[in-house]
Amino acid sequence: MEKFADGIIKYVTSNDPTLNLLLILVIVWTTGVICRKLKQPAVLGELTAGIIFGPALLGVIVPNEMIEILSELGVFFLMFYAGLETDPAKLKQNSYQSSLVGIFGFIIPFFIGYAVCTAFGMGQNQSLFVAMGLSITAIAVNARVLHDMGITEKRVTPVIIGASIIDDVMSLAFFTAIIDIATKSGSFDFFSFMILTAKVLIFFAVTISVGLFVYPKIGKYFSGRESKGFTFALVMAFLFGVMAEIAGLHIIIGAYMAGLFVREGVVDKDLFNKISDRFVSITYGFIGPIFFVSLSFHVTFDIFRTDLLLVSVLLFAAILGKFVGGGAGALLGKMNRQEATIVGFALNGRGAVELVIASVGLKLGIINDSVFSILVLIAFVTTMLPPLSLSVYLKTLKKPLP
Repeated sequence: MEKFADGIIKYVTSNDPTLNLLLILVIVWTTGVICRKLKQPAVLGELTAGIIFGPALLGVIVPNEMIEILSELGVFFLMFYAGLETDPAKLKQNSYQSSLVGIFGFIIPFFIGYAVCTAFGMGQNQSLFVAMGLSITAIAVNARVLHDMGITEKRVTPVIIGASIIDDVMSLAFFTAIIDIATKSGSFDFFSFMILTAKVLIFFAVTISVGLFVYPKIGKYFSGRESKGFTFALVMAFLFGVMAEIAGLHIIIGAYMAGLFVREGVVDKDLFNKISDRFVSITYGFIGPIFFVSLSFHVTFDIFRTDLLLVSVLLFAAILGKFVGGGAGALLGKMNRQEATIVGFALNGRGAVELVIASVGLKLGIINDSVFSILVLIAFVTTMLPPLSLSVYLKTLKKPLP
């Protein structure tokens, strides 16, 4: 009996991809039930489960290539579905507020983060890199949290999503510039930066042109069952993703833009609802939760022993900078105090984009292992913050959001 039990434990803790996937799905389903009972967003349970059952604590779930691929697809589909849920007319209508929130939500945490890093004696390149990491907003995290909160139809949602896009475009532009400084002559190459800017502008010009002029003309082909609208939507999502990568942007920006214009291109309402239902099942029922669980795999607690003060100050700077920056941008955009507070809370989600950028910085030698672990921890904590803070804050509102 004892040997049998040892064998079960050994098999459970083995690096078997299928077993790992099964365990994640069981955990996702269980945490989803618990969170609904507690009236909390499901994403909060998924992140917590990743810490408890992942490498950070119990080590029951072992990261592997299958989980990594599915998590990458998860963030891609989360962004595409966020585009499907976003009304382009509302996004355009709130572009002024989105721009203010995105710009202030990037600049303020950037300068606060840079000041903290230099105060702790970090070098210029490392300080710039960390400050840029603190300024990132994860669009996929925001999209999932806003969906879980049931406020996707409110005025504040397109502002948050639009600001997140602006924020990430600025972050990736600064990221390219910092890499250029760190890996080349040590000075900023204005010409390379302008080429990147031009590629980004061309990408948005092409995607918007396709969305406004091409989709409406081919929309009639989505009116029947034989048209395979779901497959075509997938093709456009990956096509836009590839275009984004060519422009030097993250693939999820392209996925969001594709989803945004599929909504406009599919003229048949019933077919659009079918496409949307299929994507929500895949995204929120399967690969989306895998992404959030796997996000917790990068968390390590060793830095609390070695760099507790730096971790604490940078975490506080990251949260405060985003809250103040996003909230200030919202107030300048003539949004009310309740909406500005929601914007400030929501923009604190960082997630996968920061992890991707941090890993690149580590490989290039811009940051060391300790700074990398700090950025990972900040990404995790701030990813958990929006669902928790918004859940509490929305319950205190006496008037419904516009």
